Amino acid sequence: MHILLTMAYQPVSIVFMRYRLHKLLYAPVGSTQVEHLDQGPTRFDADLTVDFLRGTLTFTRLNEAIMLDGVVEAQTKAQCVRSLEGFDLCLAVPLENILFSLPQFRITGTADAESELEPDRRVSDDGWVDLTETLREEIIMAIPINPINPIYANADEKDPLSELGADNQEWLTIKWSNSAKEIGDTQA
Repeated sequence: MHILLTMAYQPVSIVFMRYRLHKLLYAPVGSTQVEHLDQGPTRFDADLTVDFLRGTLTFTRLNEAIMLDGVVEAQTKAQCVRSLEGFDLCLAVPLENILFSLPQFRITGTADAESELEPDRRVSDDGWVDLTETLREEIIMAIPINPINPIYANADEKDPLSELGADNQEWLTIKWSNSAKEIGDTQA
């Protein structure tokens, strides 16, 4: 199911990543189903858009749940904390031991604490599972708090400007020297 939006002259679709796992509902424990994920530009919400999603997902039948394992590769826009420039951040998002409760093992009633904590981590009665929210959460958790552009990640600690081009080094030197003069003038 796709909803098409137009933003910045490029269509970006909100994709509901649903997979049918009906064969695993009553399969023996240990049965697996492998799904391949290959999406183009995907918008999860107003804050998260990725350029692509690729990976292999393995669903394994457990006693009272289905477990998801795999790795998803994604690319999103980020701002470097060193240069304040935007760059494409490539991520390898591990999906390990994510459980989806089976419909026949759900506890009904108001005491169902699991459904209140993780309502999106269920398999529907007809065998569908929606990974949209799960993938969104895992991608957000994989984004570093202080992302650094790979160009600046290898900069020498003694000379942090070593990875900059000559024009940028000159500009920063001028800005720093002017800032130092302003600080000196205010202290005098």
